Amino acid sequence: MRVEFDALEYGGDGRFAPVRCVFEGDTEAGWTVLRNGAAHLTLGAGYRLLRVISCGVCSTDLARRFLPFPLPQITGHEVLAEDEEGRRCVVEINASHLARGEVGECPFCRGGLATHCPERLVLGIHDLPGGFGPWILAPRNAVLPLPDEIPDDAGVLVEPLAAALNAVDRIQARAGETIAVLGPRRLGMLVVAALAARRNAGGCDFRILALARHPHLLDLASRFGATDLRLVEGGGTALPDGLADVVIDTTGNPEAFELAIRLARREVHLKSTHGQPAGGVEHLTEFVVDELRLAPFAELEAEEAPELPRPLCCVVGDTEQFSRAIRPVNGREEAAIMPRGQILLRHDADVGNSPLLRAVRDRGLQLSSSRCGDFRSALDLLGRDAGLREIGARLITHRFPAANMAHAFEVAAAPDCVKAVIEH
Repeated sequence: MRVEFDALEYGGDGRFAPVRCVFEGDTEAGWTVLRNGAAHLTLGAGYRLLRVISCGVCSTDLARRFLPFPLPQITGHEVLAEDEEGRRCVVEINASHLARGEVGECPFCRGGLATHCPERLVLGIHDLPGGFGPWILAPRNAVLPLPDEIPDDAGVLVEPLAAALNAVDRIQARAGETIAVLGPRRLGMLVVAALAARRNAGGCDFRILALARHPHLLDLASRFGATDLRLVEGGGTALPDGLADVVIDTTGNPEAFELAIRLARREVHLKSTHGQPAGGVEHLTEFVVDELRLAPFAELEAEEAPELPRPLCCVVGDTEQFSRAIRPVNGREEAAIMPRGQILLRHDADVGNSPLLRAVRDRGLQLSSSRCGDFRSALDLLGRDAGLREIGARLITHRFPAANMAHAFEVAAAPDCVKAVIEH
């Protein structure tokens, strides 16, 4: 099989440039990717050729140049596509051994951590060409059919909805708590919807507080299930300390992260992958990529873990040790501990000027994180909830042809855009 196409690829300067691509091969023999006539990428067996219908623009896309992965690249990972038979499908983004159908001896893929496989590629983020181009190569076990009752506009949101559900499940909201979503916009609005869905289905009564800088986003959050609304004016200085039990930060803004630290009583859950220092420490994007947790030393929670060549937790005593626990070797995307492990801060730690580490040491605050979620769980929820299936019609505010990527990114970053989608 061979397809040849033109696309726009994202460069290290945040701009787009035209590229001519060729995908040649098949699922069993593997694929060769040519870029402007030169060999660019060789993929083994286990990838299917799909035609892209549409692809959402998210905060990770807007901040792609700050992430520790090679550029230029055809980006985009919130994909709705058609398979070889013309059937609609969605694509989980991690091309692990398990996703390609070749688990072998990989302890991550065998141990339930396939999305953290150290040899994975990531659609539209790490090497694998993404959905802002008209064709993608998707791991065969990551391609899921989209049920007929789910419209296209909801289908293109399955990836961020799954990520939102993952965040909601990991914080384990308790009855009577207030769970705040800071920055309910692209991903944050889906977090509000996921919280409401879990609250309604599980019978756990907690309040959902939406915190936004724009009134129209608060109005929309109320329609997605928020029970309380607060306008964030300026830097949020008027908001009281400890406003919520848990704050889920979806802003993609380092300054907003410091606000989340101040507003949270027991936990901040970080969803932002903006690639910049925040909270007085480095490598928080990598912290999210590995879905790590930071807690006071006394908060160690024993749990059964897969057998991996890394420990479950480590103890740190200052900001440098914290950063080195996340990425101990420059240029190597591997933490000192296993994915979803814990970093424990000593009670006498030197926190320097870090408001994050100071809050953990002095107030017992915890920082948790998450990224990709279970697509099957998201599809099941959409299948059972007719109201939620209209989420795309309410959330998508702007649509652009793939030839207009620069303008799409400019609009997607503007306050009046909730969700932008690229259509092929």
